Amino acid sequence: MTTAHDTTRPKALVFDMQGTVFSFYDPMMHELARHPAVAPRLQDWSTFAGRWSAAAHDAIVKIAAGRKPWQPNRAVYADVLPVLLPRYPGGNTFSDDDKTRLLDVWGAMTPWNDTLAGLTSLRKAFVVATLTNASMAGTIGLIKREGLPFDAILTGEVVHAFKPDPRVYQLASEYLGLVPGEIMLVSAHKWDLMAAKRSGLLTAFVPRPFENGPGTEVDTLPESYIDVLASDLPQLASLLDRG
Repeated sequence: MTTAHDTTRPKALVFDMQGTVFSFYDPMMHELARHPAVAPRLQDWSTFAGRWSAAAHDAIVKIAAGRKPWQPNRAVYADVLPVLLPRYPGGNTFSDDDKTRLLDVWGAMTPWNDTLAGLTSLRKAFVVATLTNASMAGTIGLIKREGLPFDAILTGEVVHAFKPDPRVYQLASEYLGLVPGEIMLVSAHKWDLMAAKRSGLLTAFVPRPFENGPGTEVDTLPESYIDVLASDLPQLASLLDRG
């Protein structure tokens, strides 16, 4: 097992969705290419998806810290969009309908190529569940559309909280009927893994180098709070099987 330190074999795996199980970059670029003011300068928008995700994350962190009241995930993304759009050529031409179509992309993400095979393999040995900041309805829709083999769907919406709020990680323990140390969070995001470790969960880091598009830098280094480091979900299954 590729680990930062010895770890206990988990009984359940809970997965971050956006960026870890699903890719948002290509669907977002596809939608942007449909806009007449963007299509001729699409390359100038190559950072848009990543920056939108980052801006929403900043707002979510403030909510998790109690500095802003909770609001649904879609509302968070909608609130930061008007600030971001004018920074890109043609961004001021987006109508309300255009903005709605952009928001809808987060519910139309596509699984990474290894997602289905990896989840199928992992589910043979572990309970597999989501643990996401996305809405319950949106998560159900994505999973049903792609036929992903999750045993349970858990979202921070259940407790009106967002990761990295500890209540979201505690949700996994409560609803799966396991102590935190029997649950492993699988995520492409170090902030998520660090918070999960603080809440007593085991952690698996699966970096997604193309999460924000080609040519972006991604930190793939091991950390003390990471129990397992895998290149993709099938490798994670192999590492846990050997563990």
